[in-house]
Amino acid sequence: MRSWILLSVLLLAGVEASAHKLATQSTPDERRLAGITSSTRASAERLMAQWSLEVFTEPVHEEITNRLYGCNGDACSGSEATTAPAAVLAGVRWNDDPPFRLLGGQARSSRCKVRETVRFETQPWCWVSLFRDAEAGAANGRRYGPGDAMLYRSHFGDLQYLHAMAAADGEPASETRDSLFGWFEFAWRASRGEYTLETRLRDIGIPAIQQAYGHTEWRLMDLYALGASGGLRSSIDDVAFGSLLHTVQDSFAAGHARREEASGMRECTLAGDSVSAPGNILEFHSYAGQDHGLHADEDSRAAFMRGFQEEGNVVDVGRLLVRARKQRLDWMAVRPYFECIFTLQRPEAPATAGDFVAGR
Repeated sequence: MRSWILLSVLLLAGVEASAHKLATQSTPDERRLAGITSSTRASAERLMAQWSLEVFTEPVHEEITNRLYGCNGDACSGSEATTAPAAVLAGVRWNDDPPFRLLGGQARSSRCKVRETVRFETQPWCWVSLFRDAEAGAANGRRYGPGDAMLYRSHFGDLQYLHAMAAADGEPASETRDSLFGWFEFAWRASRGEYTLETRLRDIGIPAIQQAYGHTEWRLMDLYALGASGGLRSSIDDVAFGSLLHTVQDSFAAGHARREEASGMRECTLAGDSVSAPGNILEFHSYAGQDHGLHADEDSRAAFMRGFQEEGNVVDVGRLLVRARKQRLDWMAVRPYFECIFTLQRPEAPATAGDFVAGR
């Protein structure tokens, strides 16, 4: 009842959804694949939860991904644009909203149903409560890692590499890149169907995956499609690829990493195709010490469109990855391309909050 009262207050106050940068919402096809309800009440709860938290932004990742699949112009923007496959778009959203279940001791919010999968779209108020708790803990110096809920780890802890960010201030750029490349290898192999839904993550011999999930009994299905219906599980390779694309895209956002301006004189080549190389990475950032509003400004569509005009932009770089996947190239064939687009200017450069320090 409280949710409906709040919605009425917002409407009476003249607050319109279009006036805010809301979180991305999955398309009807994605909700069908994942088995997520689309009732009016559920949609209203998601809307209000989005409105309550400043970190939500425009569907920029979705627009970039649609452009990678051949979309051009303003038709690519908006959460209902669907040039890219629905399961790929679901994977693009996965990094921001990985499904997970809480253990009894992790239920820090009475709004959470511990027996049900937590995703923003299934338990929005729980998600917001947990995010705020993780945010407060990180601000007080708490480090999150194995044993903590996925939402804590992916946004504020050891899994920040899912967003092309360091786990903490001071982490050398080379260490962040090692984690990134472990993730890229895993996600690329998953996107090629090298693992099954039943593959245990602890059995995958990639150090970054061992470190993150070796203590669990999780399967590939539990990581990417926990609590989802069979439609999404049958397209798990697309979900993995979408997640990989999200990480690559994040590395072009100034709140995540600081790159040099591309000169246009260097190229990155993949399977006979070349694009202008993006600028070298000067440093990775960590989210915990950042002003989240300033960070969100650099994740906006306006920021993307500025970068879209430059050499070595995220769309040109990503289109070659889409092509390479269609050609079913193996990891060793694509790794040199990742090395090119993630060239470090100084491997020892420590991660910082960059120009986004909270309280500045």
